Amino acid sequence: MIVGRPISEICRELAISAQASHQTVLAQILRMASLEAAQSGVRHHEGDSSIQDRLVGTWDWDIANDRVYADSKFARLFGVNADLASRGTPLQDWLDAIHPDDIDDVAAAINRALTTGQVFSREYRVVSHGDTHWVYARGKCTLDSSGKAVRFPGAIVDITREKIDDHHFSIVPT
Repeated sequence: MIVGRPISEICRELAISAQASHQTVLAQILRMASLEAAQSGVRHHEGDSSIQDRLVGTWDWDIANDRVYADSKFARLFGVNADLASRGTPLQDWLDAIHPDDIDDVAAAINRALTTGQVFSREYRVVSHGDTHWVYARGKCTLDSSGKAVRFPGAIVDITREKIDDHHFSIVPT
């Protein structure tokens, strides 16, 4: 049973049983969550201790109009007002929250996704209200008939706890 268990526990089990990394498992979860959100517009319930609680949020960037529409969890993580996020804000509002050491890599990956149609898949840090969080984000552009990117939906997971756990695990003597 997956629902009601911490995502870190599920990831560890899957990584051990399937010889997969945390990143691979999170990518699978994000693919499922992104598809579900895109197909049904499901909103994740606040206060739920299930996987959805660890799913920080989803976004959908309308590229032509430069409007990123995001749910409240995504908005909170990036320090953007949830009401504004639901109505759409410029991409720059979201980029401003990315850690200075990570922004160049993230921007290059976004540009690559826009120009090639490749999947955007990155771990990076966001800084909001003085707190730094590690996140794993995954998205894929929707292309028009001429191959031009028109929308860029995706999902993001806060992996700070996993980063801390991995750090503690790596310094524990064997």
